[in-house]
Amino acid sequence: MQLTDKQIKEFQDIYEKKYGKKLSWEEAIDAANNLMGFAELLFKSYITDQGRKEKLGKYPKGFHIEGEGYSCCICHKTISNQETWYDKYGIKCLICQKAIEKRLIPVSVCKNKDSWYSMWEFDYYFGVKPSTVRKFVRQGKLKVRIVPGEKGKTYFEIFLIKDNPGVLPKKPESRLVETEDRMMRVEYEKIVFPLSEDQKNK
Repeated sequence: MQLTDKQIKEFQDIYEKKYGKKLSWEEAIDAANNLMGFAELLFKSYITDQGRKEKLGKYPKGFHIEGEGYSCCICHKTISNQETWYDKYGIKCLICQKAIEKRLIPVSVCKNKDSWYSMWEFDYYFGVKPSTVRKFVRQGKLKVRIVPGEKGKTYFEIFLIKDNPGVLPKKPESRLVETEDRMMRVEYEKIVFPLSEDQKNK
């Protein structure tokens, strides 16, 4: 779809009103086309998702998705074709799907990302390294849910907030912050990890 001059001018005016900066005509064309491309992508994704939901009527327990480059909603591993499993909870790899079926992890982890932490998030939010987290697990201070992989090896680790009351705080809230060059970045509120404080006080 080709944007008209009128549409680009409207975008230019909206941007100036919203951000207090007037875009040049070339900048407005680029930005408007990028926005339109993003909107088209979202629309195509919506149509695809609706088609999958309709198919669930025929296969309520789920099915594989044809194609490449999908991501598991739990471990985020890139998966394709027969490696995928889709049901009403989203797209998952077969390893995480099996852990759900065996009730090693609750199905709620698929939709409620704020109900649990993955290993890397301890470092991301609190600056606590995996080696320290595993030490807390060995000491019984943290409870972890294990998603097993091949030959019983640990494939993925999930730390449910409900499993660790008084230890795991709720996920830090985020907000968009405008930088000096008028770009937007995400910042998170600072939250202290209680077990880190315990270590300092020893």
